[in-house]
Amino acid sequence: MLVTRFTHKLRLKIIVSQIAIAFICISSPLLIINTASAQSQSQTQIKSYIQRLKNPQQRAAAIDYLATVGKPAVPALITALQDSDPQVRTSALVIIAKIGPNAAQAIPALMRAIDDKDATVRSHAVQAIAKMGRQAYVPYIVIGLDSKNQQERYGAAHILRAMGKDAASAVPALMKKLDDKDAWMRVNVISALGSIGKAATPAVPALVTRLQDTDQTVRHSAAYALGDISSSWQENLSQLSIKEIDTTISHLEKALQVLQNPSLQFRPEAITAVKDPLVILKKEKMRRAK
Repeated sequence: MLVTRFTHKLRLKIIVSQIAIAFICISSPLLIINTASAQSQSQTQIKSYIQRLKNPQQRAAAIDYLATVGKPAVPALITALQDSDPQVRTSALVIIAKIGPNAAQAIPALMRAIDDKDATVRSHAVQAIAKMGRQAYVPYIVIGLDSKNQQERYGAAHILRAMGKDAASAVPALMKKLDDKDAWMRVNVISALGSIGKAATPAVPALVTRLQDTDQTVRHSAAYALGDISSSWQENLSQLSIKEIDTTISHLEKALQVLQNPSLQFRPEAITAVKDPLVILKKEKMRRAK
């Protein structure tokens, strides 16, 4: 499955590159063409150059042209990845790698290409994946959070946690899983939010609620995540508005009250995880008041 294979690839550090490839938009102020006609002409040219990938003498020029076209050429390149000629499939992967993150919609096809029967195709598929950039994968990993397969759900949460700040766009989807019936899923989702840091601030009120979860591991995970998110704010204290500081202090004070409830049996480390950033934020508030 997609998420399972992607987990293995992440562990092997296939997705390590953060290279952004700029693409060139071709336009001419001398031409006045209506939008529909221009798009039609463009697609016709793209299909023409895709066909040239089959010709060894024209292949290099076709690769250069399609890479320059960029994102509009991606759908045709995805189709080319199914061509019976491995040279065409390889060329399509070379172009996708050149386009980089703007070819993110090709990710599912790239994952399939990793298992291609041709070794050269497989090699270029890995290279293309490395050019995508970690953030490009988030929408596809998020899908795994709703998988019917338990291990795939866990796997998706694990990957997002490992991605840390790069998984910021997954925060809304992760928040929806905070009420998951599966306690271990709640633990994984909470840990992912904690690793994302500041971008996961919208989840703070819900995490405070999770401090009273029926599962002890979930409760402790929520405490540590609150600490991680609050600590991430400390990196740019001077940039925080007094309103943001007040709001965060309010949430952490509520959290600390819950953490100090003897019946919930929180470990000292969990209490400290919330208490320390709270103290720092209060000091910052006092400093500004002076």
